[in-house]
Amino acid sequence: MSRITATNHIAATVRTALAFLILLPFSVGAEPSSDLAPDSTSSILQPFTATYEAKFGGFGVTAVRTLSGGPDSWRLDFSANSLFAKIEEYSRFSRQGTQLLPQHYNYKKTGLGRDRHTAFNFDHAKHRITNIYDKERSINDAPKDIQDKISYQLQLAQDVAAGKKNLEYRVANGKKIRHYKFRILGNESIKTPMGMVETVRVQRVREEDAERETDIWFAPEWNYALVKLSQQEEDGKSYQITLTKLTIDGAPVNIKK
Repeated sequence: MSRITATNHIAATVRTALAFLILLPFSVGAEPSSDLAPDSTSSILQPFTATYEAKFGGFGVTAVRTLSGGPDSWRLDFSANSLFAKIEEYSRFSRQGTQLLPQHYNYKKTGLGRDRHTAFNFDHAKHRITNIYDKERSINDAPKDIQDKISYQLQLAQDVAAGKKNLEYRVANGKKIRHYKFRILGNESIKTPMGMVETVRVQRVREEDAERETDIWFAPEWNYALVKLSQQEEDGKSYQITLTKLTIDGAPVNIKK
């Protein structure tokens, strides 16, 4: 294999790894049932830092998610690093009851060819999403429950914590609005680098003939942190990421013996 071919193969592998890590949901406080008073939702979100690691084709990728802020102004940061590329993105959002309202989304990728920078401003009163760097790709008449590419993941974790069955999300992606749907498969005890933990297993719902599968495991006892994500690709390859370190509201989660 030539050096150019090998480099292209490595780049493609790492690109897949980074794209896969973008799927990561994250830690969230347990949501109360809908029959509680509105002011009881103040403890839904808690600051956290979660670190994930994975191996793709022999190359390591590390991802970190951090939630900061509160009580009604939050920021979620995500970064993924490899030898060849780096992705950084963040979402600033507020909260209305149990609904998260994204205010600003920013994405930046360096390495692996052309750099990319995308940013959106959300105006929920006017149902408009402005694409800062490409105004022609702005979205008008956006649905009231629209999410950005990482805020929807926090909304998913929050809805799983609440025991909701209708897990469907509309996500701003360029000028398009993507539709994501999930289903809860049930409870499952799994072994992680942080010890054995009871989880809720969630699966992405795709077309009936789709060969790609994505499964996510949330840990209720760890504040509904995502502890494992597995994806089976159409070509038969599979990828998996695992939680290796977690702090919630400044306190480290203890490893079970």
